Amino acid sequence: MRCPRAWLDTVRHVNDADMMPVADLPEPREGRGSADLTWDTLRPEDAEQLQALFGDIADADGTGETMPLEAARDQLSLPGFDLARDSLAVRDAGRLIATASVDVATHPDREGRARVRLEGGVHPHYRRRGIGGRLLDRQQEMGRRLAEAVHPGRPGHLHVGGGLDGADVRPLLTARGFEQVRTFQEMLRPLPDESLPEPARIDGLELVTPGEGESAAVHAAHVEAFADHWGSAPASADRWARLWQASTRRPEFSTIARDADGIVQGYVITEVWQPRRLYIGLVGTRPGARGRGVATATLTRTLRLATRSGEFDDVELEVDGESLTGATRLYGRLGFILDKSFALYSKELS
Repeated sequence: MRCPRAWLDTVRHVNDADMMPVADLPEPREGRGSADLTWDTLRPEDAEQLQALFGDIADADGTGETMPLEAARDQLSLPGFDLARDSLAVRDAGRLIATASVDVATHPDREGRARVRLEGGVHPHYRRRGIGGRLLDRQQEMGRRLAEAVHPGRPGHLHVGGGLDGADVRPLLTARGFEQVRTFQEMLRPLPDESLPEPARIDGLELVTPGEGESAAVHAAHVEAFADHWGSAPASADRWARLWQASTRRPEFSTIARDADGIVQGYVITEVWQPRRLYIGLVGTRPGARGRGVATATLTRTLRLATRSGEFDDVELEVDGESLTGATRLYGRLGFILDKSFALYSKELS
């Protein structure tokens, strides 16, 4: 799964005085071969190195996930994300060879728990030297402190991606007490497809491309649409605004279903992360509009727009493999097929 996707609902505002600086965290044991490395935090000027690191990790792990340079710059300048407080970096003679970060959702999830997202990775040439374990230990401590600062007294859980089957990180996560709790499926649909039908008409709704001024309306629909989804927490206004203006966003292929009062009842938000592939970052329907074919209609319109453009060879989206909403079956009917499955690991905050 693409790391930046998790940024949407994990912005927060914390008094820095409540947090322990990275330099003051308890020093984990050194791993074999890591004594000459420099440990610090990410910096605003790290975008090119961050892009290169994630590219090397993706190649080695077979995920195929790339990060455009502008997306790397976006990650390093997210609202509420304090590089000195919330990130870790490992360098070898100035070269970034590993990184880690911590995000806590502003709002509790639907079970009332604080949700802490851990992100990062180690360059494949530097694995099995204890670097990943040291980063993960520090991340957990940072996550506990940040969760307590944002959600005092609340129970919480740490989430971290476990990659594909056989990923190097999985034994480490298991050894640190994490358990696999979810599988997310990456699905692809080939393009072009001139046989796609016109989207069905739905009484009282019009299908249109969202305008720049409709950010708040789509945000409101997203919050309501995902309120009953596993692990979801409402997206903050600041983080949503960044998503709406992201360098990867391609609004001309997005679709919203809008009623006569201008209320967005369903939406498909599109991005481009790599050449010739359209990425559907968000799909949702308000609970009151479900069962009317809104998702099918909005997706069909977006697929037709992508086909007519001639820009894409395929379309990608991700879905919770254990979701009870029937989304996987819906995507299958629209021609999407399973490409990869990514695991999500979790651990209760102590």
